[in-house]
Amino acid sequence: MPINTKPHIHEMVICANIFVHKGGKYLLIKRSSHKTFMPNVVHPIGGKVDSGENPYLAAERELMEEAGIRVKNLRLEAVLMDNVSRVPKYKEVPNWLIFHFSGEYASGKVRQSHEGELMWLAPKEIKKQEMIPSVRSILDHILNPKDGTVFGTFVYDKNGKIIAKHTKIDVCRV
Repeated sequence: MPINTKPHIHEMVICANIFVHKGGKYLLIKRSSHKTFMPNVVHPIGGKVDSGENPYLAAERELMEEAGIRVKNLRLEAVLMDNVSRVPKYKEVPNWLIFHFSGEYASGKVRQSHEGELMWLAPKEIKKQEMIPSVRSILDHILNPKDGTVFGTFVYDKNGKIIAKHTKIDVCRV
C-alpha cells in the first residue's frame, strides 16, 4: 500500500469523557443543538484527546474547560470503539475510540458551557434521557461501579442504531 494512503481502520477520533458524581447525582451535559455529532443528547462531559495528550489528562482538561471543576479518584470505567462508517454524515471518520472515566467532584464552581447545558441528574433521571447508544449500554456499570473496566465494540447502521456489539468487563492487571 502506498505510504500516502490511510486505510479506513486508522481513521480514528480518540475521546475521553468523565461521569462526575457528587451526593448521589452525576454531572452530565445536554449537548448543544448546534453540535454536528449527536446534538441534544445527554452525555458525560468530555471531548477529543489532543496530540501529545493521554486520555486521562484529556478528561481532566475537558472537564475544566467545559465545567470549570476538578475531580478526585479518577477511574477508568470503559474503553469503547464506536464504528459509524455506515452513518452517512460520519463516514469520513468511521472509528471513535472512547475512554470513559468516573470521578468524585473535588473542587470548583460549575459554570455553564457553550458546549451545552450542564445538569446534575440522579441515576433514575439519567436513564430517562436520550443518550448515545454505546454510552447507554455501559450506564449500569457506571452507576453501580464494580471492579473492572468495560471493553466494547459497537457497529452502527445508517440510521445510527447498533447492529452489532461485543462487550466484556475485565480487570486488567499488570
